[in-house]
Amino acid sequence: MGGHVYGPVIVDMSGTEGIEKTVSRAAELHAHNRQAPLFPQPVRFNFQLGAWRFLTLSRQLVVLDRDCTPFMDVIKSGQSQNGTDGYLLKGLPAPPDRSIGLLAPHWDVRTFRRYPRHLIDLTIGFDAYLAKFSGKTRSTIKRKIRRFEELSPGDTVWREFRTPVELDEFFPLAREVSAKTYQERLLNAGLPTSDTFKKEALERARHGLVRAYILYVRGHAISYLYLPIENGRAVYAYLGYDPAYAEHSPGTVLQMLALKCLFDDPDLKVFDFTEGEGQHKQLFSTSTQNCEDVLILKRGSKTAWIAMLHAGFSTAETWLAKCIERLGLKRSVKLLVRRLAQGKM
Repeated sequence: MGGHVYGPVIVDMSGTEGIEKTVSRAAELHAHNRQAPLFPQPVRFNFQLGAWRFLTLSRQLVVLDRDCTPFMDVIKSGQSQNGTDGYLLKGLPAPPDRSIGLLAPHWDVRTFRRYPRHLIDLTIGFDAYLAKFSGKTRSTIKRKIRRFEELSPGDTVWREFRTPVELDEFFPLAREVSAKTYQERLLNAGLPTSDTFKKEALERARHGLVRAYILYVRGHAISYLYLPIENGRAVYAYLGYDPAYAEHSPGTVLQMLALKCLFDDPDLKVFDFTEGEGQHKQLFSTSTQNCEDVLILKRGSKTAWIAMLHAGFSTAETWLAKCIERLGLKRSVKLLVRRLAQGKM
């Protein structure tokens, strides 16, 4: 993901239990405009310096994304769910509801991260979306797509995957690409390989809650994009491209081809780039919302202690990064950290 964010909490869907039950029930309740039940998910507390991740601690928490209002009475009662130490409230508009801070003495409440969340309004139509770009940018994008198509004259350039049968085709192709990306090699953030993740994706597909895309050159997959659908939001979850084709801008090309398809989808309202900065997100988004992730944890629990340690580390790391930048050593330290991440030292 874009931006300069250290030590993030990452929701690891590849280890979620009861996927079939969770996704099936969520889809059913969404169809009836009701709220899905609370299921715990593994949340990873990553301790890292740039790309060098040297410690990861995983804890089970109930994760609520964006709209936690229906659950506030449960949280305020001091009840935890399924033996967890509490909740992670993700993507709350900043500043979050002040009543969250009044949950004591049951909970330790901590603002964990602050970040911009870039969005695309999929209801405005593709032509209106293109009009937001300058004439020069529109010409550049069209030229990149045209030149990419010229690499494979007469062949299929891209394809959308939505059904379980189609996803069975998608995953081997996407995994082959993902294994070549820096996200996987350096950050361990490529497309998950676990059976549990694939099972969750297939269950989502049965309910129409997945959009996935592959970009081809002469019949070979060179870029992928995987988007789970949550309440009409296409979530920018996993993406990557073969670095051998970087000069042809495969990420930009696939992004635009996929967006044209998404704008035509009546079930979708928003494309959500999720947290973090980045020129790519700024270029393609139509709006930005400042958000916060908030941890609500049992006082004195193991997870509360881990969260406190993680917060202290992140504060120290941010201070160190600022000092390094003032001393003019940012580039040298960045190269050093990258070499550590690659195991070359």
